[in-house]
Amino acid sequence: MLALLAAAALLATMLQASSSPRADALGVSPDVDAPSSYDAQTTCTKGPRPGTVALAKYLLRTYPVTRSMGMMRACSQGARSEHKDGRAFDWGADVAHAATKKAAYDFINKALATDSAGNPHALARQLGIMYIIYNDTIWASYRDFAPRPYLNEACSSRAKCSRTLRHLDHVHISLGFAGAAAQTSWYRERNVTSQPVFFPGTKELDPQDTAVTGFTVPANGALTPSPFLLRAGVTYRIVATGTIRSAADTVADANCVRTGLLGFLLADRGPLLGLPDPTVPIDPWNNDRTPSPYALPLPTTQGLTFARALRWEGGCAVNHTYEAWFTPPATQRLYFKYTDAAAADNTGTINVYVARDDITLASLKR
Repeated sequence: MLALLAAAALLATMLQASSSPRADALGVSPDVDAPSSYDAQTTCTKGPRPGTVALAKYLLRTYPVTRSMGMMRACSQGARSEHKDGRAFDWGADVAHAATKKAAYDFINKALATDSAGNPHALARQLGIMYIIYNDTIWASYRDFAPRPYLNEACSSRAKCSRTLRHLDHVHISLGFAGAAAQTSWYRERNVTSQPVFFPGTKELDPQDTAVTGFTVPANGALTPSPFLLRAGVTYRIVATGTIRSAADTVADANCVRTGLLGFLLADRGPLLGLPDPTVPIDPWNNDRTPSPYALPLPTTQGLTFARALRWEGGCAVNHTYEAWFTPPATQRLYFKYTDAAAADNTGTINVYVARDDITLASLKR
């Protein structure tokens, strides 16, 4: 228990040291999370992931008769396991003891219940649970959480299987990539610091398992790279929000400028370019969005550019929050810059997010 709490505290300290905006605390969606896919363990980590830590702390606090039996396992130990990449928790709840058995089934039943809106397995989906094993039974998201008999591959029969391998003394909970990264709704609602989710074996951002991740761009004209790569041919939703002051009487945001008593006006820009090609099939990512048209900046432009262009859709937004859909032609980082001929004297920052299409703009406003 003490080791678990120490690991949680260390992880929280490491994650909160980032200067990025708290994108993990944002990102409201009207939809319940999709069930986790089967996300096989292929890499190893030295510590548990933030969603795993948060779920373990919740279970131990909610059910004080239970205990921790660990999260991590050495990469050299045994076969494939989510314990090796920080996505699994062994929750001590022995079936031989009435109180711990009751606690285990109380959580399992709640996790698999249908919510008031008719969403089956709602809590399990919100937690990003991939599967649960307990008392010779497995419930897997990728099999509609239907209960199935479980026999560990190391056992030829139940009679020759230990109580631990039969999961009689504990509940095993494995999280998918999104849940382990605290990207599913249960963690976002509780302000759990999240991690972006990458396509396996890469540093390329997965825009489906990553509900929202963010970073800041200074107003002083410094070129700011995204802390991740975008995959070629995949459409990403980019959101920018915030205001900066570029002079005593001038306020600007990513797309518009207000000087003196005038209202906000679109930033100076060249002709609109990059209109979608009607012969190209619509991209299936992000709610079938197509890449946003763009305009090249002029010497007089004040605005946030990425991939060397202004790409924000619509006019001037009263909440100073703008979005664009971008499909990189090659795998690359995104480079953002607040473009302004006199940027050195500017103050403030623009927050940039890569957000899934179902995440509301209002929830990203800072």
